[in-house]
Amino acid sequence: MKILIKLILALVIFAGAIGYFAPASIIEKYLPNNITTNGLNGTLLKGNVQTIIIDKIGLQNTKWTTKPLSLLTGKVQADISFDSNNLAGALETTYSGSKVQNKDIDLKGDLSLLAPYFERYGLTVSGNFDAKFKNLNLTNGIPSNADGVLETTNTSILGFITLNLGDVSSEFTPIDDGFQIYLNNQNGELDINGVVLIATNGVYSADLTVSRNARTPDNVIQTVQLIGEKIDEDRVKLVHKGQLGI
Repeated sequence: MKILIKLILALVIFAGAIGYFAPASIIEKYLPNNITTNGLNGTLLKGNVQTIIIDKIGLQNTKWTTKPLSLLTGKVQADISFDSNNLAGALETTYSGSKVQNKDIDLKGDLSLLAPYFERYGLTVSGNFDAKFKNLNLTNGIPSNADGVLETTNTSILGFITLNLGDVSSEFTPIDDGFQIYLNNQNGELDINGVVLIATNGVYSADLTVSRNARTPDNVIQTVQLIGEKIDEDRVKLVHKGQLGI
């Protein structure tokens, strides 16, 4: 038994030594192709990076503190903070192979941060966001579970028409096979209410009702009627199914 205790203690010391002495630059060897960095400093245990680019999204002044004992379980657990011009806040993350589990997320930023994702669909987005999540997990880069609230303000989406959606509230709730998002908004040129269901494999289905209000331009409601199912002169149902990807 003493030998076993000594072995465990030695492993703990070894894992701690790796985290304490190993330079942060080692991380670059294990990053996927969609992530690049510039200005890595510190060690695996505690360090920072001047710039990190994920899928064309650039972040500055990212810091982390790793929990060395997590290395014994084949996982990497770390507290991460951001102090960028488009993102500020912190979260706790656990990385293990194809799975990333995040919790205690408290982030604020500019929606332009997500521009590369919207550009795929020919859209431009603007506004600010405030994200507070208990959990947000990803598998192979696709969200598989979420519990929290995403608030956006002065939200605008520019495509073949401009949609000024005002302040949008998105409530994420876990369900048996994934999670659902309940959407509603205020102060926009259209009223939006409905639910988006996202399964653990990334398959999603959206069922939204868009309604005219006193701020709605005629051309906006008329355009929305062309892409959805007209309920009456003031309401349109938007139903869509698809597959999330990275």
